[in-house]
Amino acid sequence: MIKKYLTAFSMTWGNFCTLPCPIKLWDTKCQSLMLGWLPTVGAAIGGIWAACYYLLLYVKIPFFACTFLMTFIPYFLCGFMHMDGFMDCSDAIMSRKPLEDRQRILKDSHTGAFAVISIIFIILAAFSFIIQAILSNADLINFILIAIISRSVSALAVLLSKPIQVSQYVEMQSTTKKDGIFLLLIQLIVYLAILLFFAESLLNSALVGLATALGTILFITYGKKQLGGMNGDIAGYGIVWGEVIGLFILMFKFF
Repeated sequence: MIKKYLTAFSMTWGNFCTLPCPIKLWDTKCQSLMLGWLPTVGAAIGGIWAACYYLLLYVKIPFFACTFLMTFIPYFLCGFMHMDGFMDCSDAIMSRKPLEDRQRILKDSHTGAFAVISIIFIILAAFSFIIQAILSNADLINFILIAIISRSVSALAVLLSKPIQVSQYVEMQSTTKKDGIFLLLIQLIVYLAILLFFAESLLNSALVGLATALGTILFITYGKKQLGGMNGDIAGYGIVWGEVIGLFILMFKFF
């Protein structure tokens, strides 16, 4: 039992994080448990993101260099994986072709014009929102919240949705899915309780978290409708959009 969860954790870390994984294990039967560990990967990425935010401000790095690094860090720490899914989905969805063609474009390894245009604007949005978040002295806790919630909601969507037939998740068994969902929810509850307890403003952090969750859900739902089911690319599409929407709300201090 312990080995199964350890294997799943190793798979999650190796797939969704560029930080070195000390234990390298793999078992295709643990895919749903792998998704169940995504809140912890989000906590690690968000924790580093928040720590860098504190450190960069503490050592007084030039403002635009600080903003660039804060934009770059979360994408780098996940190996640009979610950005890749965002680009694939943007290319397919914006082609406005029949469903069969959109699914073919989704799996095409070539990069299309719509993917390039979309990624330019999403990076500009993230960069702009982080500028204003830094100027408004955003609570570092909220960076961790954004990273955890976007990944948690996306993982839940994979576990609860019907996959596209070409998806790597199509063979996941319903019994292991339940284990993955339970594992994910336990971590998510623990992390949210800790982070909201230490937040500077409970209401501001709650709004950031809610916006991130709703943004992720909205764009995953849109992606599923446009592409005929769920897969890893759509999960990444939702994460990228959810994080940008969370950063947008992070600019403001409501309370």
